[in-house]
Amino acid sequence: MEWLCLDFLNSEWRDWRGSGRQEDRLDQLGWLTQFLGKWGLEAPLPPDPEMRSRLGELRQRMLGMVEAIVEGGPVEDADLEAINLLLEQVPTYSRLIRSGEAYSQEQVALARGWPLVMGRIAASFADMLAGEDLRRLKICANEDCRWVFFDQSRNRTARWCDDRMCGNLMKVRRFRERQKAKGTKDG
Repeated sequence: MEWLCLDFLNSEWRDWRGSGRQEDRLDQLGWLTQFLGKWGLEAPLPPDPEMRSRLGELRQRMLGMVEAIVEGGPVEDADLEAINLLLEQVPTYSRLIRSGEAYSQEQVALARGWPLVMGRIAASFADMLAGEDLRRLKICANEDCRWVFFDQSRNRTARWCDDRMCGNLMKVRRFRERQKAKGTKDG
């Protein structure tokens, strides 16, 4: 299950292998181009410094909300208000369109560029929080990763964003710690 808001939240990349290397992908033109293209969004690149700052603030606010949800605590009212303000700033209207003999409706946004992108991110986040089982919203248990993910396992017990990468790494680390502790006891 893919969510625009999760891609955005995970734009602050940390090397899951523990090297300490980090990248803020909001500062990478290639990543931004791919992100916008993947989600069918358009905005001038790179974002100006003020907009870049607002994007970072949105990401931190959303991450704080996710952390509160994962820990079972309440989300701050100020955080909800900030998301609602973004949603309010991107009004839409319905437009009737014809395709051959059939008709359909499309939603047209009045905002453009980065304000629209931020509004769509906020809408994705709101849709996820309002429409999904929040017990499935997780943060990777690998402290070097901390990727936000949606647990799709049947019994909601996933601990890592990717069992083959972070999961295996953590299992190897625990094995080595046990071996080291065993060697200390024997020595």
